[in-house]
Amino acid sequence: MHPILASRRHLALYLVAWLPVAALLTVAMMITGWGDWVQSLLFVFPMVVIYAFLCLSAWYPCRALPLGDKRAEMALLMHLAAGALSALLWVAMAWALAEGFKRSTLYAETTEFTAEHTGIIFIAGLLLYLLSVAIHYLVVAAEASRAAERRALEAELAARDAELQALKAQLNPHFLFNSLNSVASLAATDPPGARDMCIQLGDYLRGTLKSGSEMQPLAEELAQVRRFLRVESVRYGDRLRVAEEIDERCLAVRVPPLILQPLVENALKHGIAELVEGGEIRIGARCSHELLTVWVENPVDVEERPRTGAGVGLSNVRNRLENVYGDEARLRSGRSGETFRAEVVLPVAVSKMESEEKDGFDG
Repeated sequence: MHPILASRRHLALYLVAWLPVAALLTVAMMITGWGDWVQSLLFVFPMVVIYAFLCLSAWYPCRALPLGDKRAEMALLMHLAAGALSALLWVAMAWALAEGFKRSTLYAETTEFTAEHTGIIFIAGLLLYLLSVAIHYLVVAAEASRAAERRALEAELAARDAELQALKAQLNPHFLFNSLNSVASLAATDPPGARDMCIQLGDYLRGTLKSGSEMQPLAEELAQVRRFLRVESVRYGDRLRVAEEIDERCLAVRVPPLILQPLVENALKHGIAELVEGGEIRIGARCSHELLTVWVENPVDVEERPRTGAGVGLSNVRNRLENVYGDEARLRSGRSGETFRAEVVLPVAVSKMESEEKDGFDG
């Protein structure tokens, strides 16, 4: 459907835009002596309204024949022919209306509809139709641009969802392999422990399957991390200790799913697992009016050479932060003495992904 006809507001604005045309034609009819201003206005106004709707027909050939393709010359010739035909129809309409005025007892004093009037109406009609064509091409270009932006947004959202699914696929097999090995070992030595680990593992997997690609409160992300750590605590035993320093004001802040767990996995893999005595993983969160900061700290072997570059887990987190927040979020990580710290800082306000979704579908 024509975008102007699809909205009453757009249609009203479109008809208002034709008022200057009606005023100019009224003055032209008065100057040529066809009648006084009342007669000229009553003659011109219905003609302009009808021709305004006639010019809307340019929308369909403009969509069918874009100027950017090889048929541009044919499109221009077709628009010229359509403009001439529309102008002739407008002249015929004006002539019939003028004859009606002549036969009316109220407007019998109006002059004949001369060749001068015909020329004015024809030239005005042709120019107005061609102007309508130009405006319609601008509307077509704007719609094409919005459609391209919408497709790009949908593709970006699909890519983000695929990235999240790939991250889940990367996390789960490695985690499941270790967990199932632990269950197998416990089944022979500690059946109640094996049963407890199966329950914890089921809770964790249920939470993983439940999480989608949409933003979720930090409280849900922390709950999933705790499920993960409960499963790992069965495997690590007393070697794994967890401490939390969570500002309760942060719990409602929305964050991307699986943004914190890779940091915790990194702390287990490169911290606790490499220490004979294990250690304590510290998880913290604090928020200000504009920023949320979450961090994970773990002990490291002081004799081990510091790693260069970021591992896969940290790289995944950094890439997802960039996709969701652009330049407004960052991941900082580094070692200080016996402690390695990974810290995510992100805005409390609406993420780039959510704002794009809103703009794209509103448009």
